[in-house]
Amino acid sequence: MPSLHLTIRSRLDTLRQQCHEVCGDSADGHARKLSTTGTTTPHPTHEFFSSVQLWKERSLHHTLEALDKAGSSSMDSHMEAIEDHEKAAKLLFDLTRVFLDRTWQSTNALLDAFADDLAGLVDGIVASKLEEQRLVHEVSVRSLKEENQRLTEALQGLRGVNGDLEGRLEVIESTPNAGGDAVLCNKLRSKLQSLVVRQHELSVGLEDAAQERLSHRRELEKTKTQLADTQKALALTRAMHDKETRQLAAMIQLSHAQVRQVLEASQKASENAADPRHQRQLESGQKTDFKRFR
Repeated sequence: MPSLHLTIRSRLDTLRQQCHEVCGDSADGHARKLSTTGTTTPHPTHEFFSSVQLWKERSLHHTLEALDKAGSSSMDSHMEAIEDHEKAAKLLFDLTRVFLDRTWQSTNALLDAFADDLAGLVDGIVASKLEEQRLVHEVSVRSLKEENQRLTEALQGLRGVNGDLEGRLEVIESTPNAGGDAVLCNKLRSKLQSLVVRQHELSVGLEDAAQERLSHRRELEKTKTQLADTQKALALTRAMHDKETRQLAAMIQLSHAQVRQVLEASQKASENAADPRHQRQLESGQKTDFKRFR
């Protein structure tokens, strides 16, 4: 028999594929899938990276506008602010990418290990159980064949003895004035009766052997039923795993929402920095510091 039932193997492959689709193998793989299927739904990674890039462009645009309005007096400070902004954006982008990559890799590794372990477990249980039942069935069949052969030989021997007795009985009955032969005939008849009883006992034993063989067949059917129950348990495990996968996806979406909140807060801070009133406050503070220095 195959190492694992084809239905179980196909279900495990389907489960693994669905888990990869939920967690996402990589942004490039998702992009290829979008190009081949023609769908327009963006991947969460693309959406997140686009949000980071949009925040970066808007923040840089506001900074440049503030630089144009402020003039060349605060050129150095604004250039330093732009460099710090670029460094912070790149650091945030890299950290987020590393976090998402590690999350995908660990999730996919856990799912692959789970599927392999589950397949090996089911394979071992089913294979060992069926192998055990096969050995029991072979032993029972061998024993029944030997018993049948022995009973056949005994039946042939009894038929030979019965034929000899019938021949001798005919000779005795055809002999006039047999005398003591009549007593011998009675003994032979009693012996024949005992042989008939013995034959009946052997027939009963043969029926018992047939019943035992039937019980082994029933045990084999029971094993098949247990295999079906194991498949149902596998389906239940699959449903539980799907539930846990959805919970993990919800946690990842929550992490995306938290990062999006950080980006919005950074955008608001950049807009405040580009406000003219804020720029005047900075210039007045710089003039005051310069007077104190003089």
